[in-house]
Amino acid sequence: MKKTVFLLTTGLFFTIAAMAQTGATATTSTTTQNPAVKSGMKDMRHDVRELRKDKRQRDEALENGNKAKANALGKDIRSDKKDINHDRKQLQSEGVKHPIKRADRQIHRQNMEHKG
Repeated sequence: MKKTVFLLTTGLFFTIAAMAQTGATATTSTTTQNPAVKSGMKDMRHDVRELRKDKRQRDEALENGNKAKANALGKDIRSDKKDINHDRKQLQSEGVKHPIKRADRQIHRQNMEHKG
């Protein structure tokens, strides 16, 4: 009997302590995103999509034996990576954490919404 009362009292104490630490009024604020960040993320998504497209085309050209086209696409891939890296640095300076990973997730989310 003593053990049960002790456990219930301890549980009640911890419950009250946990509730006392949480704020009584939860304030929700809508964060408005900086227009520069918004356009930067859009540019990042377009660059990532272009990079993926160029990689697919390069692989197809290599498969078909067209090395000249594959080399030209390799240059496009390098320029796309350079653009992505520049955008990444710019977005990180504006406070966006992991912009490339975030762009990948946004692309995936858009693709899933498009599929239905």
